[in-house]
Amino acid sequence: MSSSLHSPFVSIGHFHCHHNNQNHISPPPSTTTTLASPPYRYQQRKEIRSVLTLSSNSMDICGVDSEGKEFNSVQEMWREEIGEGDETKKTQWYRDGVSYWEGVEASVDGVLGGYGHVNDADIIGSEVFLKTLLQERLVNNVGANQHLVALDCGSGIGRITKNLLIRYFNEVDLLEPVAQFLDAARENLASAGSETHKATNFFCVPLQEFTPAAGRYDVIWVQWCIGHLTDNDFVSFFNRAKGYLKPGGFFVVKENLAKNGSFSLSLSLSLLDSHFGILMI
Repeated sequence: MSSSLHSPFVSIGHFHCHHNNQNHISPPPSTTTTLASPPYRYQQRKEIRSVLTLSSNSMDICGVDSEGKEFNSVQEMWREEIGEGDETKKTQWYRDGVSYWEGVEASVDGVLGGYGHVNDADIIGSEVFLKTLLQERLVNNVGANQHLVALDCGSGIGRITKNLLIRYFNEVDLLEPVAQFLDAARENLASAGSETHKATNFFCVPLQEFTPAAGRYDVIWVQWCIGHLTDNDFVSFFNRAKGYLKPGGFFVVKENLAKNGSFSLSLSLSLLDSHFGILMI
């Protein structure tokens, strides 16, 4: 994807990112309108990893875990979690995350951590955003008869594909590392859509290892899963994603962020707004 393409990186919420000519990602001068912000916190999971309470002071981020251990920086936290150059420890960290989800029921309530009742509100908010995005996409490109393809990252049981993406895209590929979720997605989507709007590929691959065909997607949709990546793998995926998009394509991130103060979650690492911004620069 060339650096001149229009705004390929966007987020649902207050943080909107643009691709610039130096192949970096940087925030624009002003923020966008919040279109969807889930008003809930995930159910706590088994403590596979430390629970962080992060606080932000300018560009510095420190924290305390659930056992009272202090971290002076995000880097220090990651050294504790995955070691430094220790691929075995990092691999186990990822394996533990997948193992947790393998013990979760393959249902809407299961994948939403017991908050299945927010599904409708989530889809409605995302649809408002997606319609706006696609209108811009079609106006700025070849017209309304395009064959549109989307990638649903961390697709789980196909909740977003079934309720939203398959209605707007001719093809949707699903990416999910938990086999039982992907099996449920195949079943859930077997009768969904039509010949011209369908789920095409089901990839049982972790996000950090995924490399699709270049230039395949109009939209890459990433929702509530980047907290399962290390910072380095998150940035690496963003950089690779530029090559996955068609000219004028979009990379959409919908994620839970803490704007200020502190927070405590244990389902996965959730990011402070400032931490997310640092990763995107």
